[in-house]
Amino acid sequence: MDHHRRLDAAVAAQVALQVLLLLSSPATVVRVLCGRPVWLTDGDTLYLRWQSGLGLLDHCSVVLPNGTETTLPDATTTVSPANITYVGDGYQSGQCGLRAVSVTPGVGNWTLTASSADGRHGRDTSHVTCIAKQWPKSNTIRVPVGTAVNVTCGPPKAFYCRMSGPSGEVSRHKGQCWVHVKSVGSHHLDVWTCWSVTAESAAEVQYTVRLHAYREGAVTEVGCDETPTEVRVFCNVRNGTATPDGGDGNAVGRDGHFRSKYCRITLPRDAKILSLAYGRGTTRYSYHGATYNDCGVSFAKPLRRSEIGRWKCMNAMSDDRVYGGFVVVVPPNNTKGIPPLTVTTGRSVMVPKGNTFHVECSVHSEIDYCWLRHPNGTAIPVTVPDSTAAGDPKRVGTRYRYTGEGLSFGQCHVAIDDASTLDTGPWLCALGLRDDRREMYGTVDVTVSESVIAARQEELYATEGTQVTLGCDTVEKQPIAYCRFLTPRLLGFAVDEKSDAQPPPRYTYSGQGLTAGHCGLSVDRVDDSDYGNWTCAVKILDSSGSEEVSTTVLLRKPEGFTMIQIIGIVLCGTMISIMSLFFANHLITNPSAKTTKKIEKLEMQLEAGEQGASRRVGARRAQNSTRVIRTQPGRSKHGSIPRRI
Repeated sequence: MDHHRRLDAAVAAQVALQVLLLLSSPATVVRVLCGRPVWLTDGDTLYLRWQSGLGLLDHCSVVLPNGTETTLPDATTTVSPANITYVGDGYQSGQCGLRAVSVTPGVGNWTLTASSADGRHGRDTSHVTCIAKQWPKSNTIRVPVGTAVNVTCGPPKAFYCRMSGPSGEVSRHKGQCWVHVKSVGSHHLDVWTCWSVTAESAAEVQYTVRLHAYREGAVTEVGCDETPTEVRVFCNVRNGTATPDGGDGNAVGRDGHFRSKYCRITLPRDAKILSLAYGRGTTRYSYHGATYNDCGVSFAKPLRRSEIGRWKCMNAMSDDRVYGGFVVVVPPNNTKGIPPLTVTTGRSVMVPKGNTFHVECSVHSEIDYCWLRHPNGTAIPVTVPDSTAAGDPKRVGTRYRYTGEGLSFGQCHVAIDDASTLDTGPWLCALGLRDDRREMYGTVDVTVSESVIAARQEELYATEGTQVTLGCDTVEKQPIAYCRFLTPRLLGFAVDEKSDAQPPPRYTYSGQGLTAGHCGLSVDRVDDSDYGNWTCAVKILDSSGSEEVSTTVLLRKPEGFTMIQIIGIVLCGTMISIMSLFFANHLITNPSAKTTKKIEKLEMQLEAGEQGASRRVGARRAQNSTRVIRTQPGRSKHGSIPRRI
């Protein structure tokens, strides 16, 4: 008991001593305050300002949550290594404050300490909570076409929201951003943008949601993104019947029944074709993907000229379908844009009657549809089958089959069976662009031949002494065993591209060779014996051992005048015209005496006629009390009447 009394007395003595010391030193004052709690989000800037009440300060510092003390000089231009600077009205105001950039997420005490010139001290502690960004600024929602969906955007604890969709609609309401879509259509697809504010955010934060829709059991993500060092182009496929992460955190690409078979990416303007896979690439282009269903490429910045434009990404999946489309890659400061779209068409087609020919048009953009116009004006719709079915999966009609890689790759390729001579002419193909709803057109010229060979020109004209080329070629470029001709005078001979071939004088082979199916003849210094019907005959090389086929070419002499005759006629006509003008001018300027008398007589007759007419007019005007004074023509100083010109 006595021991406890002694301890209490000792404590009381110490307290009394401290009070006496404080009273004996009025210049030393310590003030300890507890500031308001602060909430902010990763990326916000922390501001603390404390009015110390100590008067003129000579020191201001902050003790960080980790125990480190940093001096805050009274100079706004001084920046510490931790990006912490003084904030306030200056030491003379008694304010001690700070501005801290890039605060690390976490919870801790920030203590401002200040001391005055007379030795007084004070401190103010604020409990700061910095929230790490847990809500993604951008995410993707995948839904089937025509279904209902709530498009949510931004953090769930938002105070208020404003939101805009792809079609420009705007929504403003309290709480988290969301819009209910009754039936997802094409006008709902693409980027939705929202702006939200939470209790921890210093300003509105922008978030984006990309809405994808699919018709079948798969979702295709086609696009590009970039990091500070590289660019990525991709066309990834997801199983539409599963969640993006497979429901258990595993990628759906691990489903062995649905995976990518090959990944083919084409650079703009078809500059290069890449075949990439996990772990395989080139010195510049590497595979980019995280699952078995991904198809992408990554390459380092800066962009090369060949990499600016429309990339084609093709991802062939195990369901025997090819997914993907076109991706536009441009630099951030691009002002010229990319070249305009153009339609690429196949070469002119020449096909034997009864065979199959192809009409092919394409554009480097996704298309929704395409159709053909027959040379007779008939419109032919082209339907691309959605999935592999029994029989021919690409059948369009009784004669038409779609043979392209898909409308997503801008291809309108159609095979047409059983060619007829009625199919000869220009075929028009129309492609409906998916982006701007306009059509682009291309034309393919088709010639259907009655035979497997066709004359280069069935009828030619050539004047004597000139050179002319005639012949025939195989319609489908099949090689031929020989090429022979029969002249109008029934002189027969064979020719080929070999240098040792020696046909009759004036005749030489013309063409790219027998293996290219070309049978041509150049006739030098045409004479009268060359006019008439020529026979061009070939034997096609194939496994069926085909027989010889032939066609006729007619060489004619130009009808009417020759060019030399025409030139002579023109020159003679020109000389006659010049001489006629010369003599006419001479007769007018230097007439003979007989001609002069005839002219004077004619002028006198004309003058008499004019006088009679004047008298009749004067009589009529007199009846109307109008006086007319007419002056008779005077004579020249030579006594003759001036001639009328």
